[in-house]
Amino acid sequence: MKKLSILLLFAVSFSLLISCGSRQPGDIQEIVVPKATVKITTLAKGNIEDRLTLNGKTVFLKKNQVVAPISGYITAINVKFGDTVHKGDVLFEVQTREKKALQQLGLASGKKDFDFGKITVQATTSGMVNQPITLGVGAYVVEGTPLCNLADNYDLLVLVNVPYEFHRLVNTGTRCQLFLPDNSQIEGSVFRVQPFINETSQTQEVLIKPKNNRQLPENMNLTASFLKSGSNETMLLLKKAILTNETQSKFWVMKIVQDSVAINVAVETGIKNDSLVEIVSPDLTVDDKIILEGGYGLPDSSLVNIVK
Repeated sequence: MKKLSILLLFAVSFSLLISCGSRQPGDIQEIVVPKATVKITTLAKGNIEDRLTLNGKTVFLKKNQVVAPISGYITAINVKFGDTVHKGDVLFEVQTREKKALQQLGLASGKKDFDFGKITVQATTSGMVNQPITLGVGAYVVEGTPLCNLADNYDLLVLVNVPYEFHRLVNTGTRCQLFLPDNSQIEGSVFRVQPFINETSQTQEVLIKPKNNRQLPENMNLTASFLKSGSNETMLLLKKAILTNETQSKFWVMKIVQDSVAINVAVETGIKNDSLVEIVSPDLTVDDKIILEGGYGLPDSSLVNIVK
């Protein structure tokens, strides 16, 4: 038994000597460290604004209702929906019941009776007929019946509902930008802030005056943008490159150093918009390379492979 143990020990030692003898001097086993594939971006110096954007619609501030001055039958309608009229234009003709009765009896056919019992309704102001006329010739109306509405199409305003939490941003004279459905934009300023709040939505009606002579249609949907804050000549970074924790209480970026090492850099952010973020601190430069894609969950001082 003792001889067998000695033989086994000798065999193991011999095999180790052979394996060591077959390895060449200087051979070292290479250890491959995996690298994360990332895309990078850089910072830029520029201006950024934080704006309050609200939905609105166009409205005519001045509307004059044309009513029947007497009771009678409508004998002529000289306007239609969308027409522009001037002060003094004859819009309607109304015939009294007495004149109608005399005509039916054949007693009012002479020229001397032509103007008897017929009233012309004239425009008291210039404007546009902004509602369809539902009455027709021959309809009987009583005194005071609405015949049509005239809107001053040169006195158009934009109505927006501002949440009360932003009421300090919107005052009479405050400037804003109006963005129209055709992708054009015009400047405007607050004309009036209504002194009441909607009980349900807790919003306040604000009327904005467009600053141009362009005629806009009523009830057109648009957006109004008010400046909340802004910074000039500040460091800006794409929003996608900013990393944060679950509670969004801490922010950081992954900065590339030595061409392939990603380090964690805590940052303080400022103004944000849809695509950019202001970097308040630390003092990053336009030459710094920041990971844009592939940095989430990456440990500090990780080796990375940069791709375009």
